Amino acid sequence: MKRTTLLLTVSLVLCSLTTLAASANFQKADLLFDQEQYALCQSELLAQKDLASTAQEQSEVLWRLARLQVSIGDELAVDDKDGRYREYEKGEAYALASIEAYPNAMAYLWKSSNNGRWGQTKGPLNALGKAKGMLEDLTKVVNEFKTMDSTETWYVLSSLYDELPGGIISFGNKDWAVSYMRKAMETIPSNILNPGHYKKFAEELYSRNWNAAKRAKEFKKMDGDWKKAATPLEQYRYYEGKDEGKVTPFYSSVQLVQMSDRQEALMVLSYVKAKYKVFRTLQPSDAKDMAEIEELYTKWT
Repeated sequence: MKRTTLLLTVSLVLCSLTTLAASANFQKADLLFDQEQYALCQSELLAQKDLASTAQEQSEVLWRLARLQVSIGDELAVDDKDGRYREYEKGEAYALASIEAYPNAMAYLWKSSNNGRWGQTKGPLNALGKAKGMLEDLTKVVNEFKTMDSTETWYVLSSLYDELPGGIISFGNKDWAVSYMRKAMETIPSNILNPGHYKKFAEELYSRNWNAAKRAKEFKKMDGDWKKAATPLEQYRYYEGKDEGKVTPFYSSVQLVQMSDRQEALMVLSYVKAKYKVFRTLQPSDAKDMAEIEELYTKWT
């Protein structure tokens, strides 16, 4: 009896170790993605897909493949529209499969992002056609999954509201775009420079062009809306007005109410220019983004 019990215990331990060894591990794939080694990342994720032993692990692989497709599509020539459509459609398919396997915030995010890129490639009218579905997906990410620390979620939300027309045509809103982008800036992972986020934020501020007095007045109104908002997504429309703008951002020595939009835009670019000189984990695309930032800074000054 003791021998049987011992053999059973050993068998269970070995089975457990085998399952553990076969489990998917995403550390290498995530590192390759951050390093923009997309072909190697794809190979690694497909290998991990074969190792995934649960629905949740399958879902984790699939949303990462959906994320990867955005970057693969973006690397194609701008005039290779058919190629871009294929990559973004493949990304959407991965995201849908991830949701079917195990619903999660990142699958909805990258479904939305692939759809957004598809619409941008197709043209303004088709971008409008994708907008409602994108907003529904992003609403799930923030309101249902309570995902507040995803810089890409806030970036896509900001881009959606910034690039869409407002009024009776669609739901675009430049002010909400700026607030969402503020949140995107504050949630950039510490190991990634992400200069494209700084550039996008600076461009939104420069285009809006409120002076300091206008900001103080509008931030006071926003603070009331921030306090009354019913959902997180609605609340963060007014994020920059929180505490009436009497907040000092990480790239400044003065409060938001003490500067104009264009002063802040230049401050944002100055900060990332200085950070770029000392940042240790630069990615291949950072140099290109920084060249555009240098050009923009020169133009504005």
